[in-house]
Amino acid sequence: MIKIWERYILRELLKLFALFLFGFYFLYVVIDYSTHMQDFTLVKNLSILKIFQYYLLQFIKRMDILLPLALLIGSIKVLCQLNLNRELLAFQSAGIRMKKLMRPFFFVGFCLVLINLGVNEFIVPHSLNFIDKFHDAHLRHSFRGKRTDPLHVMHLDDHSKLVYQYYDAAREAFFDVIWIRSPSDLWRMRYLKADPQHPQGQWVDHLEQKENGCFEKTQSFSSLIFRDLKWNRDMPRRGYIPFENRSLKELWKILKTDSLLSSFETKEVLTQFLFKLIMPFLALLVLIAIIPFCTSYSKNLPQFYLYSVGIFTFVAFIALMDAAVILGESDTLSPYVAILSPFVILLSIFGWRFANTR
Repeated sequence: MIKIWERYILRELLKLFALFLFGFYFLYVVIDYSTHMQDFTLVKNLSILKIFQYYLLQFIKRMDILLPLALLIGSIKVLCQLNLNRELLAFQSAGIRMKKLMRPFFFVGFCLVLINLGVNEFIVPHSLNFIDKFHDAHLRHSFRGKRTDPLHVMHLDDHSKLVYQYYDAAREAFFDVIWIRSPSDLWRMRYLKADPQHPQGQWVDHLEQKENGCFEKTQSFSSLIFRDLKWNRDMPRRGYIPFENRSLKELWKILKTDSLLSSFETKEVLTQFLFKLIMPFLALLVLIAIIPFCTSYSKNLPQFYLYSVGIFTFVAFIALMDAAVILGESDTLSPYVAILSPFVILLSIFGWRFANTR
């Protein structure tokens, strides 16, 4: 049964947590909407419900950062308030040890870990796919909407590649397409219907590599349906779901069962798997880091210093983890070293101080 003092701390923490969480995200929505207002107003068939769904899924996409950040600020506020009002001292005088007083904070922290793990597994993959398609379809003035690349490459699930010049919206087809089925087997076509279930090519040439190393045209068709050419309808502009958009279960299955996975792709999959697995524990790392500083007894507790250093360190850590993902995917560092070492180092530094907190 929850005790009165635990309910009191939980109530104060959750109030501030919700305030900062939705306050931050409201500001983000206002800024982002003003940035993309031209796109939203120009598209006539874009409903309010669709925009609401977009920002809801944007919130889900950023939960692994927003939840620990809100917990960081809410915990600093509650702990400093308890400290300055001498409530921490009163609790300890009543025989409640400091680490026991921290149970409500760690209860919330563990809940956030479970929420983020569940979201990464069941909700984030759909959210990222929807956001990618929304950007491609509606945010034409955004960075991602301005596609000026001379060629587009779709990496398919069977490890073949589809290269095309541009997407013809009027024909609903890709123009000037080469399907690289294997290094020695190429199919070139003028148009390819952008229907992953019935991909029909027009003015098709089949090229095969001969013993002398040169490619020779062996077949020609005015129209041909490619029954072996499939891509994921959910990501029609890419042809496959990127590794960062996949669930933990999918990533683990790819690592264990996909024998055609190249060494480079293996590093990319392993990096994303470790990143999605370890980042939810940021909420606990935040608590371990700030509790010793907020509960130290002082006549003038430097609250501004705690807020500024805490937020700056949090932002720096997020930037470090983004860099770690790049280093792991490019095989500059082992994915285990790149992703796990920042957590291990910070846990060693702050964990020792937390263990000595009384």
